[in-house]
Amino acid sequence: MTRLKGADLPGGVSLDFVEGVRNVEALSEAVAKASPVSQRERSTPMLPLTQANSRMITLGLQPSPSGLDMRRYQDLSDQDPNAALAALRMEIDIIAKNMAKGFKIETRGNETASSLLKLLLRNQAITPGQYELAQQILQLCNAAVHGRAVSRDQADSIIDSAKVLANDYLAWLSWGFDDGWSPANRVDG
Repeated sequence: MTRLKGADLPGGVSLDFVEGVRNVEALSEAVAKASPVSQRERSTPMLPLTQANSRMITLGLQPSPSGLDMRRYQDLSDQDPNAALAALRMEIDIIAKNMAKGFKIETRGNETASSLLKLLLRNQAITPGQYELAQQILQLCNAAVHGRAVSRDQADSIIDSAKVLANDYLAWLSWGFDDGWSPANRVDG
C-alpha cells in the first residue's frame, strides 16, 4: 500500500498522489504570487495569528481548530501524516463555511467543502487560483483520510502549500469587514 502511486476514487476521480503533491506545490507558488494580499497596498496590517479565533468569534464565524497556525498540523505530521491531513481538511472546510457566511452567500448548510469552494468562486469571493489550490489540497487530504499512506514529507509539503490559503484568509479577516477593527500587529512571513 505504501508504494501505491495512484488510485481510482469513487465518482470516477483518478489521483496520482505524487503528481498531486507537485501540482499543489506549483499552484501554491502561483497563488502566492498572484495574491491580492501581496499586491494590494494595505491601510490595515495583517491579522496576527494569536487574534485569529477571537476575530472569527467576534464576526460570528466558526473558530479555527488551529487558530490558523499551520504549525499545529506540521507538529501532528511528525506523529501521523494522515491525521495531519485529515485535520487540515477540516480546517479548509471551516474556512470555506466562514467565507460563505462572511460574503453572505446563500447555502443549504450541508454543502461539502468542495461545493462551498465552487460557490465562493462563482460569487468571486476567491480567485480561480485559490479555488484550484484548495480543491487539489482537499483531494489529497481526502485520499489520506480514505487510507492512502502519506509520508511525512508529502504531508509537510501539502501543509506548506495550504499556508498560502490561510494567509489569504487572515487578510480577508483583517480587511473584509467594515467595522473599524484593526489588529494590533502584522503577521510577518
